[in-house]
Amino acid sequence: MRKARGVSQEVLSDEAGLDRTFLSQLETGRKQPSLLTIFQLATALQATASELLRQVESKLGAEN
Repeated sequence: MRKARGVSQEVLSDEAGLDRTFLSQLETGRKQPSLLTIFQLATALQATASELLRQVESKLGAEN
């Protein structure tokens, strides 16, 4: 979703109030977000938390 919107990790992490390194770890699956983090990311991406989760769910389903 971040890449589709043309936003860098640095910009998104600033807008979401998260550390850029943590965001990178989320994207690579090395860390798992809390519910609060999901809402912060969704807000920064101008999406809903359910949209964000739906995309993750779709991607995980495609990998299995």
